[in-house]
Amino acid sequence: MFKCIAEGFKKRHLKKMVVKDERVLSFYNLDTAKKCIVFWVTDDVPVFSVNRVREALAKHMDVCLLAFIRQPKLNSEQIQDAIYLDSSGISYRGGFRDPRVQEVLNRKEGLLINLSLKPDVWGDYIVESAKTSCKIGYSTGHDIDFDGVRDIDDFMDRLFKLLTKINTY
Repeated sequence: MFKCIAEGFKKRHLKKMVVKDERVLSFYNLDTAKKCIVFWVTDDVPVFSVNRVREALAKHMDVCLLAFIRQPKLNSEQIQDAIYLDSSGISYRGGFRDPRVQEVLNRKEGLLINLSLKPDVWGDYIVESAKTSCKIGYSTGHDIDFDGVRDIDDFMDRLFKLLTKINTY
């Protein structure tokens, strides 16, 4: 019971916390993007969809997978080389306990693609903490937002159309 109360306090605290945005906004096309972080909340996005996104992007750039587990007690299917994080991996001050997560989120170059469908305090905080130069996702709060996306295939079509149209200067 005390653990649930502490989690609630931490969640409300992180929701109000403002993350310093020390990143330089820049957009990449498929030729210039070298690295990509694909983020999702495990309850929202099935593993086969993440694998399809990964396979499509891996032809053009290095892909790192980062996932947030909303309910860690449920044994869901996991991708072997992905980094998984739950609420216990985030401190009350907003730091990440796993150095691999901190290293991935500190990357300044490349893209962050957020596949999460529903707003979530934990997921939003992780995306907000990322220092990548371009964040792409479904809902508001990203540098590039796609509205009215029906499914992962629709999202990938729009993403690849956009990334092939972006001119680099």
